[in-house]
Formats: sequence, C-alpha cells, structure tokens
Amino acid sequence: MFFSQHGPYLKRFHLSHSDYCSCGGIGTALHYATECTLTVAWHMRKPVSNFEQEWLKRVANNFVSMHDIRRIVKFISENRDLFRPP
Repeated sequence: MFFSQHGPYLKRFHLSHSDYCSCGGIGTALHYATECTLTVAWHMRKPVSNFEQEWLKRVANNFVSMHDIRRIVKFISENRDLFRPP
C-alpha cells in the first residue's frame, strides 16, 4: 500500500488536504522513504528514475526495507501534524 504509486500518500488517505509535505516536497511515498527531512532516520537510497519500478519491487521483497517502511508509516501516523504544510 505504501508504494502504490497513486500520488501523494497522505492526501490519498485523507490525512492531509495538500499534495505537499511540510518540508516542501511533494508528499509521495518515495519522497518520505528517500528525501523527506522528517524521515531521514529511515532513508533509503533514491532510485534512478528509469529503474524506479524495479527498485520498488526489491524494497517490497526485502525484510530490512519493509521494516524501515513500517517505521516511516508509524512515525507519520503518530506525528501527522509535522507533515501538514503550513
């Protein structure tokens, strides 16, 4: 569900009214996993754009990566106000 590629993650699940993260980036799942300053503790290496689908498959099948994704989702869920744009 995290990597569904259906646009901004928080807006899709009605957790925000905006497409943007409070850090200024577009709030996609890939943004939270690779570049958001609020989730830096769990960042993964950002894929090259033409290998993004392959990267998503590998992350989805990797135990350590999935553990990090769960931690990101939990952090976002527990700190929703941090992720809402001003």
